[in-house]
Amino acid sequence: LATLAHELRNPLAPIRNAARILASPNLDESALHWSRQVIQRQVTHMAWLLDDLLDVARITQGKLELRRERIELSAVIETAVEAARPLIDGKRHALAIDLPAREVVIDADPLRLAQVISNLLTNAAKYTDAGGRIAVIARLVPPNLVITVRDSGIGISPGALRSIFEMFSQVADSLSRSEGGLGIGLALVKGLVELHGGSIDARSEGPGCGSEFSVHLPLPNDALAAESEAQA
Repeated sequence: LATLAHELRNPLAPIRNAARILASPNLDESALHWSRQVIQRQVTHMAWLLDDLLDVARITQGKLELRRERIELSAVIETAVEAARPLIDGKRHALAIDLPAREVVIDADPLRLAQVISNLLTNAAKYTDAGGRIAVIARLVPPNLVITVRDSGIGISPGALRSIFEMFSQVADSLSRSEGGLGIGLALVKGLVELHGGSIDARSEGPGCGSEFSVHLPLPNDALAAESEAQA
């Protein structure tokens, strides 16, 4: 609760300052524009925090239901990259996308699966110094589809790997880069992946050596059959 209260209080200071400026009788156009931008940015940030908290609560209580459909993997990746693109471009990262040559059709909730990948991409962008490298790699490893997000960032110590997917978990060396995060993003990702019947794991050679997160999702039977025929 203390962590949550602290993070929700953080956006209030700039909002309060912007509101004070808006009340000034000598408000000029530049100050008006700045105040609007601050309020919009901080309110959006608070909304993201609350949405993530509500999603985790629904998963914990078994109340979050997936809306599964047959979707193409490339469409999910495109949606996820679009969501994370502003942060990736803002830090001048190089992004590489490597998908199977043949289109892969999976049975998943397109919104929630895109949320998983975009959260992993956003984390990679945050915890990688400007001008770094990020890659999204998808491979068919029957009976699963494996989607890996790899970065050249600050890495994760062996001890931290054991708790990285727990609620409010943040690696000490990464707190300065969290940009107001609650440390619930990976817990949410894990919950969404498990709702799809899959799993997620994290790997790193240690601090300064980058990180790799791999999502394992079960392939539909027809996709498995098609892959077996292609390899025959």
